[in-house]
Amino acid sequence: MQTSWAADWTVGVRVWVERRGQTVLGDGRAELLSAIGRLNSITSAAKAVGMSYRRAWNLVQEVNQAAGEPLVESAAGGPKGGGAKLTPRGQLAIAVYEQLSNTLRGTTAGTLRRIVAADQSSGCLHLAAAISLQDAIGELLTEYALHKPTVRVRAVFGASNELADHLLGGAPGDLFITADAAHLDRLEKAGLLDVGSRRVLAANGVACIAPAGKAPVARTARDLANPAIKRIVLAEPACPLGDRSREYLQAIGVYDAILPKVIHVDNARAVLTAIQSGAADAALAVASDAAAAERCQTLFHLPVSQAGIEYAAAVVHCANQPDDARDLLDFLASPTAARCFRRCGLRPARKPVRNHK
Repeated sequence: MQTSWAADWTVGVRVWVERRGQTVLGDGRAELLSAIGRLNSITSAAKAVGMSYRRAWNLVQEVNQAAGEPLVESAAGGPKGGGAKLTPRGQLAIAVYEQLSNTLRGTTAGTLRRIVAADQSSGCLHLAAAISLQDAIGELLTEYALHKPTVRVRAVFGASNELADHLLGGAPGDLFITADAAHLDRLEKAGLLDVGSRRVLAANGVACIAPAGKAPVARTARDLANPAIKRIVLAEPACPLGDRSREYLQAIGVYDAILPKVIHVDNARAVLTAIQSGAADAALAVASDAAAAERCQTLFHLPVSQAGIEYAAAVVHCANQPDDARDLLDFLASPTAARCFRRCGLRPARKPVRNHK
């Protein structure tokens, strides 16, 4: 008699690094050290991963002791002063740990899905997501496959305004994640939104980037008006990154001055491509993309309070599999998803999205 995979069964994958029987790195420690590597501060890293400073400080001491040498070095200035950084050994340890962990989770998820698919089949969820979430969604769907291996998810990425247009035009969609909640309003107005499902999942910022290996051409957004900067890449104002960039540049009074040398591109990923190809001297990119992009350097960040990006999501009212769509949305708001968002340089949200009436 054939049986099916239980709907409430999940698979967990644990990876840890040991030295002489003592744990050096696990998921929590690796997340903390990775944050220290990005932020150069134990205090800031602890806040980023939702941990008390005392707990973070103690974990750093435990990691250093277990490793037999410092993986994190703290600068002078008191227990909460100065800064902190990863040592070369610490950088190597985090790089190896993250690559190993991602590979094992991906392999396990793929194998589990193939095994379970031979036993039972299900429909396919269609997820439409802002293109600046592409890396994060990849990690999240790997984790979700361990949570629900019987549910297949097909992700489509693009500019939030274009995705909303497609959904309004009848394109298949069960769950929509946008970088601008105004596009959820458009779907709600058209009767295509499960209004009670709306929520904010994560937040991002905007950073100025330039080709790697060159002397910095700007230290603030006002410097973009400098005649020495010949070409600046901005996302089209119709997409959220372009809209935030334009609003901020207008607010500080430089948008009109730089407009003659602006190259507009379709979306956040096109911004990175333009800089990586050397097509411009500077660009305003999504902060998480800027931190992870190759052949790019980050020059400065725009104030989050004035140029922040929030990713809001909702189930599409006419979803083919509404229960599975709601389950996926709940997963994307879970602590597991929050860790994925943080690893990808985003800030998990803690409050539900409000309707923009």
